[in-house]
Amino acid sequence: MKLPKIPELVMFIGSLIVSTVVVMVLGVKFGGPLIKVEASNIHGLLSIVGIQNTLLGNIIYLPSERVAFEITWQCSGMFSIALYTVVYSVIPKLRRHFREYIFGVSTIYLLNLARIFLAIYLYYTLGEGAFSLFHYTIGPLLMFTVVVLLLANAFMKSLHPN
Repeated sequence: MKLPKIPELVMFIGSLIVSTVVVMVLGVKFGGPLIKVEASNIHGLLSIVGIQNTLLGNIIYLPSERVAFEITWQCSGMFSIALYTVVYSVIPKLRRHFREYIFGVSTIYLLNLARIFLAIYLYYTLGEGAFSLFHYTIGPLLMFTVVVLLLANAFMKSLHPN
């Protein structure tokens, strides 16, 4: 296996840093409407499974638990999508497979939606300890693993001629 050249590695790391800064700036500046959509989706999912909740902008309130969950731009999965996008755009063979990119971003978004829902559901059913373990450890590890697997899958497909 051939190791990447130093300039390529520096370019890749630089792209990751720049994309993270861009995502943070865009999230703070323009994330409001997207966050409200995300919160609305979570509100709907919780209602479907019978958990009484109230949506107040980007805050989901569970009256039976007397707790509120604020959906912020950090919850939106923008970091995972940005990481996926940067790696996808830096590798030339991947850039030619736009359908794979759309599939990956959609998968990340839906999985992130499920992650937020499951975190709140765990709080409702098992308490704060289960919520904290999932929200701060298992959920982020799951998201990172999915990004890596999606990129590996896209990379493997890019090696085969169409």
